[in-house]
Amino acid sequence: ATRYDKTAESFLGFVDITSIRLWLRHLST
Repeated sequence: ATRYDKTAESFLGFVDITSIRLWLRHLST
């Protein structure tokens, strides 16, 4: 369970960073 939680947490963090970068790129144009 702990390993799954860590993987899910890191995955969500990666998704957050990616979506924020894409959002900022969209705003800059």
